[in-house]
Amino acid sequence: MSGPKVVRIVTRDEILAICEGHLRRLEQASERWETQADRLGELGAADIASTRARHDRLRQLLRDDQLVALQKDVPIEIAFLAHDLAEREERAVGKAARARQSRRNLRENATALLRSLETALAPADASLVAALRAIASGLAYADADAIVARGFAQLGQANATDTLSESQRALANALRVEEDRPSLWVAEDHAPRAPRLDRIDQHIARLQTLHGDTSAEPFLRRLEAIDGDPADPRRDMLLDSLVVDLAAAGADRQVRRDRVEALRTLAAEMATLLGEADTTLPAQVTACIAAPELDMAQIDALVQQCTDAIAKKLSRRAATARRRAVLEGLASLGYELREGMETAWANAGSVVLRKAATPGYGVEVGGRADNGRLQVRPVSLTDTRDRSRDRDIETIWCGEFTRLRSLLAERGSELTIDKALAIGEVPLKVLEISEEGKSEASGQMQKSKPTR
Repeated sequence: MSGPKVVRIVTRDEILAICEGHLRRLEQASERWETQADRLGELGAADIASTRARHDRLRQLLRDDQLVALQKDVPIEIAFLAHDLAEREERAVGKAARARQSRRNLRENATALLRSLETALAPADASLVAALRAIASGLAYADADAIVARGFAQLGQANATDTLSESQRALANALRVEEDRPSLWVAEDHAPRAPRLDRIDQHIARLQTLHGDTSAEPFLRRLEAIDGDPADPRRDMLLDSLVVDLAAAGADRQVRRDRVEALRTLAAEMATLLGEADTTLPAQVTACIAAPELDMAQIDALVQQCTDAIAKKLSRRAATARRRAVLEGLASLGYELREGMETAWANAGSVVLRKAATPGYGVEVGGRADNGRLQVRPVSLTDTRDRSRDRDIETIWCGEFTRLRSLLAERGSELTIDKALAIGEVPLKVLEISEEGKSEASGQMQKSKPTR
């Protein structure tokens, strides 16, 4: 099968570019993982050391020419970092939610305790009452647990045992038995926590932990207003509405964060590939991310522009590498390679190479190298020839094509056949090379002449 062929080539340079892209994305993922996990307080020195050691081994694959292993292992590591970071974020959100729930319990217990102290026979300590009122109003106290415990202890001491209600005696006894461990107590006539409050705490903790305190401020004000009027008959409805709005806000913030991170990754990769070739797009990315209000339409547009710029650069680089690999391979087989042929191929779409051992004949290579699909075929350079030789020329080219594939494979490139015609299946294409074309050495001055 050494008539006209449509072939596909993947060069070593192209594979190296793919591997380098994987490593650039790994660097971005690693930096985000380390920065975010450290900010959340979910990162230890051992975690950092083991992760950096893994990444050093992955970079060593490139130096050891283990390109297939690198293309397989690096995406796995990037996915692992994303999953690991998500787990660390969930742990941090869980801690923040439990802290909110603990503070809420303290406020509720302090409120109930104040009501009990007001009915006690002996007046309570003024400083203790002031501290309890501060806790009940939501002010932070470092020793809030201890203050509440003191309040229950004083309640038990201030009243005679026979004047205490059954629930108050139970609380006092529980305090005396368990005062050495941090505990939360529910005072008399205090209803169990509504599950919706736990969900609200979870959503607010997520917003504050992952997206900053300001993202939760409007919802905190709404919650404060609802808590300020516990007798409002609409309370449950208002809390349910708050849960819905918090869930929607969290989902929206997550989508925005993911898109911003994708844009940052693309911008960094583009800067590495293009350098100073494009000075406007990086500035637009920086301004968009730094804007007080993120414009999602602009982010999507910039993501597409960065993606296109990267693809265009890689496509041009790959096309150049493919043309060079084929031309240098043919030169190794004895075909005449002259300066400017690579440019001529890019400009004209094809080029013809001649060989001293087969005067009057040559090989035409062409096609769009940017998509990896090329056309190669033996051609006649004159219409006044002995046509009985055409089949011999195709047979010779059959062996040369096999050698070309081997040469490219030795150099780390792969040449595969998409479509091929058999020897003699179609007449040999005739190209007429002008005298100007001969002197230019590029072979691009050519036109097909119909065969008879």
